[in-house]
Amino acid sequence: MNGMAKKVWKLLNSGKKPSNQEIIGIIGTGRGVGVTHFTVMTAGYLGGVLRKRCAVLEWNSHEDFQNMRKLCTKEQSQAGCFQLLEADYYERAGIDTLLLCKKSGYQAVIVDYGTVREGNLEEFLRCDRQFVLGSLTEWQLEAFLGFERKGKKAEKSWKTLVSFGSEEARKNAEKRLNIPISRIPVSVDVFAVTGEIIGFYQQFF
Repeated sequence: MNGMAKKVWKLLNSGKKPSNQEIIGIIGTGRGVGVTHFTVMTAGYLGGVLRKRCAVLEWNSHEDFQNMRKLCTKEQSQAGCFQLLEADYYERAGIDTLLLCKKSGYQAVIVDYGTVREGNLEEFLRCDRQFVLGSLTEWQLEAFLGFERKGKKAEKSWKTLVSFGSEEARKNAEKRLNIPISRIPVSVDVFAVTGEIIGFYQQFF
């Protein structure tokens, strides 16, 4: 991390924030494991069910939020920030956006960090809550297991989640890694908060 980023982080951590504010980091062990989907789901639960004021940050270069803004907002929203349901979404976010949100009265700031290969891992590890998403499919399993082994060796304590792969593969991965791996419920509509999804999130929040 360069000197300027360190100064901003120091300012960020020294600034006042709501006593009940949480920074929630979400990152994937590869592309296509469901990080953005889970990020939006989490905002739906925290905002719609727990009634928290939420900011959702896209701290990666995928431009998924831009596509979502164009499709989901009826009015011409300003590029960079838009509102969907109970949450405010920030495109192309970074340290300055996070600093702004921490000082803007949000109770939950949810950050989509993309993948572990995009250089955002250090920022992810600073979050109050950390969720790592992986996949148990044959072409993504190696990257998932490798990252989790490194995390265990470094004594990291994030929550590990998967959407893809068989139940047998999930149980085998739990045994191999000796960690709990939770399965994210199927969500056909990312904005619909079902009873199953509520039950899933209650184990974390």
